[in-house]
Amino acid sequence: MEHRLFSHISMNWRGRPLTSHEVMVQSIAATTTRTGLKVRAELDTGTYDTGVKVTDAEIDMLPMARHRFHGDWNYTLHPAHPHPGQNRHKTTGRTGSATAPAPGRPDPASLGDPELTGMTVEQLNLLITELIPALEEQRERFRSRQRGGERLRARGAGAKDKLSAPGRILATVLYRRKLGTHELLAGLFGVTRSTLSRAVQEVQPLLAKHGQAIRPSTARFRTPADVAAFLAAEPGRPESKPAC
Repeated sequence: MEHRLFSHISMNWRGRPLTSHEVMVQSIAATTTRTGLKVRAELDTGTYDTGVKVTDAEIDMLPMARHRFHGDWNYTLHPAHPHPGQNRHKTTGRTGSATAPAPGRPDPASLGDPELTGMTVEQLNLLITELIPALEEQRERFRSRQRGGERLRARGAGAKDKLSAPGRILATVLYRRKLGTHELLAGLFGVTRSTLSRAVQEVQPLLAKHGQAIRPSTARFRTPADVAAFLAAEPGRPESKPAC
């Protein structure tokens, strides 16, 4: 609703010279949409310090519900948090995890949710099944070059990867969906930014080679709590744009 109202206000401003603050306020107050939506407008005559910045931590404390469409700037402020401590627990096939979510964080098993990936669980699992052999073969070639020859120990005898093969593929899908920053995605998977970057560098060429074009979502997140609130939203709201 507010988008339609802002659109009408902008059109009114284009047709009238904005010669003063009073004219701007009057233009806003006089705006009414076809459905009768309007807003009360007043000029704030208070004085405020300039150069004040709001930190990410302060923003995170706000009772904010981000919309599924561009939640980075499209959100609603509530008198109290709309989803206090609420998370939705889902089973998402091969990317699932039994790890309990930290407060304000999404369940790790829910990161394969179709609302985030833009594809069904079955499609995601099929993609993982298709890419894992190529991913493992690619990594083995790279490690062989690093060693200068064949491995001396059996597979699986060395240090374990911080991010499993299915996890690396899922992380890359979410990265390609442009859901958030490297830092946010790394935090969701419990790894460092460098680990996430390596996973993306490994998997992206394989996605291209297998003709998998992942389209960006319209949803944007700043914090893990934003992701948790998005997944906990009531059914029936608009879904994010599909990935392919």
